[in-house]
Amino acid sequence: MRFVSFVGKRLVTMLSKIPGVEVCFSEQIPDYLQIYEEKWGHARSRHLRRPVNGSGDPLPWFTYPAIEYIQQLDLSDRIVFEWGSGNSSLFFADRVKQITSVESDRDWFETISKEKKDNQTLVHVEEGDSYPAYISKTKDLYDIIIIDGKLRANCAEEAIKHIKPDGLIILDNSDRHPDISSRLREKDLIQVDMHGLGPVNNYTWTTTFFFRRSYGFRAKNIQPVIPLGGGF
Repeated sequence: MRFVSFVGKRLVTMLSKIPGVEVCFSEQIPDYLQIYEEKWGHARSRHLRRPVNGSGDPLPWFTYPAIEYIQQLDLSDRIVFEWGSGNSSLFFADRVKQITSVESDRDWFETISKEKKDNQTLVHVEEGDSYPAYISKTKDLYDIIIIDGKLRANCAEEAIKHIKPDGLIILDNSDRHPDISSRLREKDLIQVDMHGLGPVNNYTWTTTFFFRRSYGFRAKNIQPVIPLGGGF
């Protein structure tokens, strides 16, 4: 053990002399990991294979910066439509007036139907033309429209028609869909990319908000709020 300790110290000393190399000691690392693994709940979400926070409460499968922004908003009088369903449905159902969720996978639909909230409408629609077009059947305009399922380009076209003048469209995995982002920008929506880590996954990705220019959502608290793991 003494030999290993001696070699470790020599290695740290050598590395610290290399220009541009910063050496972090082990006692510095746990604070970073605790925020990510425990407070955000990444360890639990990996184990469950479902997006949850450190307390086991459902989260959308968005990047953490996107989730943190949404959590700041007062959504109590807002109505939401989403393509793709799951823990995001439960997360928003706890915060909004009404949410309609469209799911194409029959098995997953049966699973999440058991968890449906009173203010949630959950429908199964097979992948095809009727999937993106379902929003037209509701004959509503929405405060938030989430594109996180199948046929995303087609869903984006429908979302443009059904978003309120002060609303918000959320496109998850937007880094994989630059053409969709371009199309939404063409409709004079303001694009804000939220890059970063998120639940379950071991890589970074992008969740993007597309704001109407008259966007008018209220914050719950004085801004800016203290981030999870912050407030030093």
